[in-house]
Amino acid sequence: MTNLLLGAAALAVVAVLESLYYALKFLAERRHEELERHLQAVSAGTEAWPTLLRARRLSTIPALEGLLEGVPLLDRMALLLEQADVGGTVAAQLTLSALLALSGGAVGLALRGPVLGALLFVACAAAPTIRLVTTRARRSRQISEQLPSALDMMARSLRAGHSLVSAFKLVATEMPGPINLEFARTYEEQNLGVSFHRAVQQMIGRVPGNGDLQIFGVAVIVQRETGGNLVEMLERLAETIRARYQFYGKLAGLTAEGRTSGLVLAALPIMNAAFLMIVNPHYIAPLITKPIGQIVLGCTLAFWFLGLVWLRQMGKVEY
Repeated sequence: MTNLLLGAAALAVVAVLESLYYALKFLAERRHEELERHLQAVSAGTEAWPTLLRARRLSTIPALEGLLEGVPLLDRMALLLEQADVGGTVAAQLTLSALLALSGGAVGLALRGPVLGALLFVACAAAPTIRLVTTRARRSRQISEQLPSALDMMARSLRAGHSLVSAFKLVATEMPGPINLEFARTYEEQNLGVSFHRAVQQMIGRVPGNGDLQIFGVAVIVQRETGGNLVEMLERLAETIRARYQFYGKLAGLTAEGRTSGLVLAALPIMNAAFLMIVNPHYIAPLITKPIGQIVLGCTLAFWFLGLVWLRQMGKVEY
């Protein structure tokens, strides 16, 4: 038992040190990329625009691309890759999921038997997809945070006499990622003959679930078709988005204690079961091997899920 605790402590120390190393490396590379982008913008005037050519998202091998094309689940995963804006293909994601699942299952079988092996198999197989969903959500949140500054920049550009398309180009040139990439794609699509309405709709589709970007897209499309003071609309929209984020920040601070308590209460049964499975698997085995244990386990999971829903409803604030 002592050796197991020492090993876990050593792994935790290594994980913390590695996390600090990659965090510092990410900050240094981000600063370097931002400086390089500004230098490119003020020097020769040749910005690095994203390519609009259709990249192979299913596989880099043409024959395998043809076999995988048309499968709904794989097409959805390809769309998820594009929305998360990460490299790689669906075939690479499937290969990584298979390797992680086999490795996790083998480790679980070697440690504590088939139950832990099955759990690790499922968890490791789903890890790459969960990473993509998390990356997409984080990217969408970053775009929402950068959108008010982009709208202010567009309003200043329009006040100076530039067109709306030129304002898109200015945001793509001066703003940091990831919002500059979306505006650059929209600008280039218009240059290639795509209508403004369709280009903005495609930009909204690349960032699903982002209400702020949807409001901006609808407002710009309606204003372009009906007319109006676009500068005033952009300024008020930027002010509204900032006010919403200030409100959500205060709300998150006021409800932090309740949400943290809910997370602890939700994770406690799972952590306790995992600890018992590692320390004394024979004690918890009847919950899976015997019929009465399976009934008890099912009822426990049902009540646990109802408790999560109840805690979530208690943490909501009417506004």
